[in-house]
Amino acid sequence: MKFSFCFFLALVFLTGFTAPGPKLKQTKITDAVSVLLPGDFSVMPDDAIAAKYPAPRKPLGAFTSPNGQVDFIVSERPSTFKKEDLVMLKAFYRSAITNKYSKVNFIQEEVKQVNKHDFISFEFTSTVVDEEKRTNKLAPIRRYTFIQYTIVNDKLLIFTFNAPIDLQQLWQPTARKMMQSIKLS
Repeated sequence: MKFSFCFFLALVFLTGFTAPGPKLKQTKITDAVSVLLPGDFSVMPDDAIAAKYPAPRKPLGAFTSPNGQVDFIVSERPSTFKKEDLVMLKAFYRSAITNKYSKVNFIQEEVKQVNKHDFISFEFTSTVVDEEKRTNKLAPIRRYTFIQYTIVNDKLLIFTFNAPIDLQQLWQPTARKMMQSIKLS
């Protein structure tokens, strides 16, 4: 009995056992946009959107995990650029990301195709440090983010996944599946 239990534990460690991610379900954001989201995600209330993601326009969709730590946001903005400009725009969005945070480590940054549409894709970890000259400095805020941009019909669509850095290992495979599942019509 002891031998079989030890064998099982060794097998688990040798095969790189990972817990399966959350079950995903197809979620319609608008008539033209859908994505796979974790089944336990819920629509983020307006006051939470305003507090966590202040912007002049309400997102097309904002979803959060049951504990409110992990979010998925879909936003839309008018754009004078065309989808053929994505390669050029990648440098601008990269610069905007690096200017927004104290430190950024890019995991991936590319223009890629997802379900027959081109996207600018950035996956990164970030740190925001309180750089004010105060006596009681705040602890740095560290996040894992996966963001994709595309242009459809003169609109810039932005898909953003956010999680605390300590949840990156748990959520990264799911975030990648979600971003690969985006469907536009």
